[in-house]
Amino acid sequence: MSEEIKSGGSLEGLEDKVHRAMTWWRVPLMTIAFIGILGYIYDINTYWYGLPVVILGEIIQMWATSHLHKDKKFTISGPYSHVRNPMYFGRFFVGLGIFIMTWTVCPYILVTYVILYAIYGPLRVRREERRLQEIFAPHYQDYCSEIRRWIPRIKPYSKSESRRAKWSQVCANHEQIVALGIAVVMVLIYYKIDRCTWRW
Repeated sequence: MSEEIKSGGSLEGLEDKVHRAMTWWRVPLMTIAFIGILGYIYDINTYWYGLPVVILGEIIQMWATSHLHKDKKFTISGPYSHVRNPMYFGRFFVGLGIFIMTWTVCPYILVTYVILYAIYGPLRVRREERRLQEIFAPHYQDYCSEIRRWIPRIKPYSKSESRRAKWSQVCANHEQIVALGIAVVMVLIYYKIDRCTWRW
């Protein structure tokens, strides 16, 4: 029994280290990745293919944050009544849209992104779900038994709340800053395609 606890503890310790490293390096790595892929984006057609996907992803994220009261209230309204992780769901599409823009030059970049997100997403979500189970038990367990982790379902959660989206919650979760950042990135990419010719 003690060996099992020790093994479980060491696994959680490793996950904590990975999580801290990912949190610390997330912004600089994203900046480096963006600069790196910028050289692979110069086709205006793939830009217009990817842009709607980026916008869809950000709309999902803003919808989620308009309902989210992080660690304060068990959120079971809006997109959370259809899928457990709408923020990560939306974030995937934001990245997907950007990487679609590289398809003409190197489709392997898009494939690599999908694979890496398939690894990153579950690791990050499992950690958060353990924390939510501790904070909102037993309601969270009941919620998980009915609502899927990644694939949204049309029928809402049986105990969902009919609350309206609030812009104040979007701001409380700082999603307006993220949306502004994404808009700036899209403008920069368009400017690069329209005015510049450099590529890798």
